Amino acid sequence: MMLRHSRVLAVSLLLPAAACGDDTKGTTTDTTDTDTSTDVSDADDATEVDSDQPDTAVPVQPLAKIYRVDPLITPNLEEVELEHLTSTDGSLRGSYANVRSCTPDAERGQKVTLNIGIPLEITSCVPEAKAFPGADGTYRDIAPAASLATDDGRFAEVMMYHHMQVVHDYFKDNFGLTDRDQPLEAVTNVQINVCNAWTMIANAAFFPAGSFEQLGLGLDFGIEGDSIIFSGSSKRNFSLDAAVIYHEYTHAMLGATRLSGVFPDKEGLNNLPGALNEAYADYFAATITNQSAIGNFALNDFEGMKICGFEMGGGGNLARDLENFRSCPGDLTAEVHADSEMFSSALWQIRKDLGATDADKVVLQAVLTLTDTSDFQIAAAATIDAAEELFGAEAKAKVEKAMADRGLIDCERVLPIERIGVRGLDVTLESPSSFQVNPYPGYAPGYLQYSFVVPEGTKKVTLTVTAAAGGGFGGGGSLNLEAALKPGVKPIRYSYGFTAGSAINDAALTLPVTSGKVSFGSEESPPEAGTWTFALHNKGDGASLSKVVATFE
Repeated sequence: MMLRHSRVLAVSLLLPAAACGDDTKGTTTDTTDTDTSTDVSDADDATEVDSDQPDTAVPVQPLAKIYRVDPLITPNLEEVELEHLTSTDGSLRGSYANVRSCTPDAERGQKVTLNIGIPLEITSCVPEAKAFPGADGTYRDIAPAASLATDDGRFAEVMMYHHMQVVHDYFKDNFGLTDRDQPLEAVTNVQINVCNAWTMIANAAFFPAGSFEQLGLGLDFGIEGDSIIFSGSSKRNFSLDAAVIYHEYTHAMLGATRLSGVFPDKEGLNNLPGALNEAYADYFAATITNQSAIGNFALNDFEGMKICGFEMGGGGNLARDLENFRSCPGDLTAEVHADSEMFSSALWQIRKDLGATDADKVVLQAVLTLTDTSDFQIAAAATIDAAEELFGAEAKAKVEKAMADRGLIDCERVLPIERIGVRGLDVTLESPSSFQVNPYPGYAPGYLQYSFVVPEGTKKVTLTVTAAAGGGFGGGGSLNLEAALKPGVKPIRYSYGFTAGSAINDAALTLPVTSGKVSFGSEESPPEAGTWTFALHNKGDGASLSKVVATFE
């Protein structure tokens, strides 16, 4: 059973981030003394772009200069050939990509009104081609912007187009994948005008066809098919980071037909397919760049985004590094990008153990067997089987160890209460109305369950739950939680009937959370000593959990 989840939008780099080795496709020179500015376009100062198209007598030569990885790792521009170009006007359209940048234009942009208690007017930027050959018939004069005010999107288009060809050809040339043998729409420098100010969206995402509707904004930027959409932060244009481009393209290549959505299972709601989707996108981006960090340029030194004075996301260094060891259940957060690090760190260990070429084959063979209801356990088993089939018992043992070391072979989603929020992320508690059809009777269970230990001699247990309803522009909402508890280390188990609201569970106690507290036990009926497991059922609006403290009398 798959649940229709109203909050699943697109597969993105952030929610609040191969033949192996260097990408040398088309590289001929290493240009020094170049401008390596990391600024993105300042929408208020955007200027008209002179396409500087060559005279028709000058043949177009698809030569350009790009960052091989990003301005930090590979700061010198390298000359490459822009492969697979098919346009007749010199714009960056080809067999596998149609790249444009987005112009902030209040007159021509789409206009919608978003009702968040008060009407909020939003205008989109306008996608259009800006990168054209210069007088010599090449794109070599298109360089990184020197400042926020002068970023016209042309270099972002060149970076996007080149690296889309690199990742497309990696999957096709090495594995024969032809799923993206048609032009994929890509738009850089995306901005919206809200509260009379142009604002970057601080994200990059793959949008399957039709998924713009799920944003609820009424904006589609004039795009009908699948697309990858890139914006930036106040300091960085995300299109200048090849790893981010590879990440989103991998979503388009591998994640468009698998590993999306949320499904109910015996432990409640399961969103680990989304975590796997992020893990594979990170792995293939890392193996192509031969760098373990994803978003080293785009997501570090990151400032939080504000819209109309509302904080929309925290700042800091948000890049993900596959060298970081993460394991289940202690590192679970229920946020797919963070939870992906458990699986991607295992994949990176496999790459180190088997070598890049063999590991890439194992990982790709495994992911092609997965579905929308595959979780860590299923993906781990598929990877172990692929290693054995391709390379034998020794490879299987190495893969099995990488998965077992991280708790992925049998990953029960029960988090010790002291681990809630330790990675700086609250746990999302979905509303019953977030899913259609909701199989649970009047509530939504969590993505995670929790555990605590009752000492010997305890007469009464009190759980103090710190949670908040609502969030975003509007805030507010009602908080209505109940706790389902049972003694033992095993999770609360859910089973399902054939109709909405038919799910049942095996909790020993189900108690309301009143004023942030739930208590059980007494002198006459003390709680059983040892480990207890509990799940929070949300009967109200969407909420977030930041802390649980257990006290014992």
